[in-house]
Amino acid sequence: MTDKRSVALHSIVMLLLLALASAQEFHGQLSTAEKQHILDGPFTVRSKTEDMPASVRQAFAKITSESSFSLANPGQKFQLTDVNPDRKLPLRRLVLAASQGGEWVIHYERGGLAHSYCVLIFSVDSRNSLKFIWGGAGFHPAESLEELRKMIASGQLADDIKPYW
Repeated sequence: MTDKRSVALHSIVMLLLLALASAQEFHGQLSTAEKQHILDGPFTVRSKTEDMPASVRQAFAKITSESSFSLANPGQKFQLTDVNPDRKLPLRRLVLAASQGGEWVIHYERGGLAHSYCVLIFSVDSRNSLKFIWGGAGFHPAESLEELRKMIASGQLADDIKPYW
């Protein structure tokens, strides 16, 4: 009986370590100077998830630890709270997305107990190779890409917390 408990405990510890390693893969902090220029350049704003290529949707699903892409469009229903959640609805809702070449920024609302607004910045190359650049979270949405740039530059989106994209 002790051997079974030992194996079970070892398995649980290994799963927790794998989950922690996966979370750290998509976490990083930027200096104040880096935040000032992270979204420099002519990004094209996207207002619907359908405007994102499949490779970007797959990358978003991987970063958010979802088995498949799940992000409601602006104005659509999603799981706003943890109280009587409708598991058929996405946990996240798009605020805005923007792209420049293979680089993408996705700003979204995340429902649940810690209702918040997140931003993920990543790139996907022609071979569908994902490169996580940065992510942050806060409690207010950006109304535009320009406002999002200002929020990031001023540190309104925290990157020093455990990621829970």
